[in-house]
Amino acid sequence: MALRNVLSLPGDSIPSPLAAPLVIVFASAGLYLLYKWLLPRPLPGIPYNAGAVKSLRGDQQALADYLSTGGEFSTWLGEQCLRMGSPVCQVFVQPFKLPWILVADFHEAQDILMRRPEFDKPQFLIDALQGLGDFHARYKMGDAFKARRQLRQDLMAPKYLNNYIGPFLHSKARDLVKLFEVKTDLANGRPFSIREDYTRTVLDVMLHHTFGEDYNESALDPQLELLRHMTPSKIPKSDVDEPVNFDEAPRSFFIELLHETAEVLERTTVSPTPRLSFWWWSKQTWYKKIVSEKDRVLKEQLRKAARNLEAGTVRSALDHMMMREQVAAEKQGREPQLFTQGMADEIFSDPMTGHHTTSSALAWVTKYLTGYPHTQSKLRKELYSTMTEAIEEKRLPTFEELRRARLPYLEAVVEEARRLTPFVIVRETTEHTEILGCRVPKGVQCLMVSAGPGITMPSVPVDEGTRSETSKTAKPWGKWDESRDLRLFEPERWLKARDDGKFDFDASSGPQLGFGMGTRQCWGRRLAQLVVRTVIPLVVWEFEMLEIPEKLGGYVGIDGISREPVNAFARLRKIVPSEVRVS
Repeated sequence: MALRNVLSLPGDSIPSPLAAPLVIVFASAGLYLLYKWLLPRPLPGIPYNAGAVKSLRGDQQALADYLSTGGEFSTWLGEQCLRMGSPVCQVFVQPFKLPWILVADFHEAQDILMRRPEFDKPQFLIDALQGLGDFHARYKMGDAFKARRQLRQDLMAPKYLNNYIGPFLHSKARDLVKLFEVKTDLANGRPFSIREDYTRTVLDVMLHHTFGEDYNESALDPQLELLRHMTPSKIPKSDVDEPVNFDEAPRSFFIELLHETAEVLERTTVSPTPRLSFWWWSKQTWYKKIVSEKDRVLKEQLRKAARNLEAGTVRSALDHMMMREQVAAEKQGREPQLFTQGMADEIFSDPMTGHHTTSSALAWVTKYLTGYPHTQSKLRKELYSTMTEAIEEKRLPTFEELRRARLPYLEAVVEEARRLTPFVIVRETTEHTEILGCRVPKGVQCLMVSAGPGITMPSVPVDEGTRSETSKTAKPWGKWDESRDLRLFEPERWLKARDDGKFDFDASSGPQLGFGMGTRQCWGRRLAQLVVRTVIPLVVWEFEMLEIPEKLGGYVGIDGISREPVNAFARLRKIVPSEVRVS
């Protein structure tokens, strides 16, 4: 039917010259209505940026501009809540989808993470972690999640960490000190990158945790061997502030693929379409080779662990998980499932995610100790004055000495670095609910602002009457003294004075969300803490971290599966502890 007939009244006609303009008018009106319909739609009663709802891109452009000037995603989130003066606000970062809800009140975020079952793992993160296969962190809460976690229940116990992990970790920390000695001598006062050194060290620790003596390839040993045979004449001459770029020793295919898999996860995690992103990566020839090698190594390790179990020699994480599966199978009257893809995927997640996050934590602590020399000296004083026997015997402290020592300032240094370098924790609503009196529908992504008001920025006011019942009855956490700049690295925040003039470390001094909270908090946090608490003291014991040029410093990070520093350099000077005056 002709358009003119549709638009005509009986007996009327539209002259042909008017038909085209009318088509344009109606098409324009249709496009305008479509544009209005596609604009971001704010949830009622929740503050938002007024300009964001006037553009199809919402807050995307503002975020892009912020990032292009050196800002970070996590701090941008905090600044939105601070600017709107509200502990709950909404931003529009994903076009044509529901807004993100930002929660910038620690007490309420803690309640959501620990006591509110209507908040669960977001689907986009489950999709983003496809590269790790079938492991517990990709499960929503339920029986399957609990069953996977039960396989791991022995692995963060003090007996396992102190008796099995500790001695090996200490030996690797000593090897790292040797590597730093070699690099310091070769660098001759110039800075050098420490990123890969920490990564190699933690990789070895995580592989020992995962497979034990059944896996004998090292990431750190080849690097130490390579640089031990290098002479200063091979280092190109340059300015004292120019970093030395040391060669990196090749790593085995399996160790290398752990690093490459982490890179793929970083990209899929920040992708607006993680499922599509991973699909593209999975079709690449090099990625297929990675998967093939991963499967080959894991099948071999599963067979070795099963033999260990049969022989009664349960040591590594995989050994323990198989033992737990065998016990569960006996209770349930079924055959144990020791050689499944789920068992392989579950154990593979440990070295892959653990090395990435923990090595970043080591780099951050080193950066802050470099940037705050007074803090570094204070920490060294605590170490030397506490472990005097090691000073007298002119040796490094043993693992047992470090484990048993009361080192509140070390604890404060590590926790303060974690406070300043968190990553964003996300939960998805599984039903209609409320946050501080604001109605939030099902399927909304709720971001706990871990670098914002009350943690690294001044607090915003909260109407206490709007809190949930579980929040109202929960024991209150400490609050930071906001008269002191929360952006600064100040470990003293975490110390409480005693009557005898000494100080105790208090983990509840103030809010931080570094490991998350509740059932879904970082499973390996105790292992990560043990690594940092062992490696950093040995480095501080043997080296002074000197000032580095501004271009190699700074505290800018990249958000992904962890918050990683953009720059990770150090300029080290070897010191003799017995010659350092401790007053």
